[in-house]
Amino acid sequence: MYDLNKAVSRFQFRFSKNSNGEFNNFKPNKDDVDSINCILNWINNQKKAVAENNPLFAKLLVYQYIQNIRHYETTVLSDLNFAQKDLCKVLEYPLESLFKSFHNDIHLNQLNKLNKNNEINKNIDIKIQEIKYKKLIVDNSLLSKYNGLDGYINHLESTKITDKQQIEIIKSIATLKETFTFDYVSDKLNEMISEAYNRFNK
Repeated sequence: MYDLNKAVSRFQFRFSKNSNGEFNNFKPNKDDVDSINCILNWINNQKKAVAENNPLFAKLLVYQYIQNIRHYETTVLSDLNFAQKDLCKVLEYPLESLFKSFHNDIHLNQLNKLNKNNEINKNIDIKIQEIKYKKLIVDNSLLSKYNGLDGYINHLESTKITDKQQIEIIKSIATLKETFTFDYVSDKLNEMISEAYNRFNK
């Protein structure tokens, strides 16, 4: 029975150069086969050990693979190279860079909400104009529901985001900027990471 050190020594001997500085030709024998099997078994056991010794990392990695193969609609393991690329990029990022991205996204989400509201109001205005200029025909059921064309237009106006609502979002952006500083967010993330690690690392 070969152990790893003996198996490696076997191949070091097999692939050593002779006194002329040349590699010797040889016919593989049972010892060579036992040596390569020993090394392969060790590699396979190491692969299993990494997952078993790092279950939290393994769970998150596999979960992300699941999300990526759904996104890329892959059906075979060889296609995981596509899914792996996105994940490798994340794992290569310094942790602080991910903290900064998280911090930036908190603030960008509010700005995106403001832009989305502006887009909603713009689309409603366009729809109203198309109705007024008869480029868009309103279904009779809607006319009946809102007591005619003017009633339906009034309904559309009522669904617009008001200036007051927009001002509240702008205020919340200013409040977020003051409250959710990078240091504050970093402390919270570290706290969440610590709590999750202590809860699940059992």
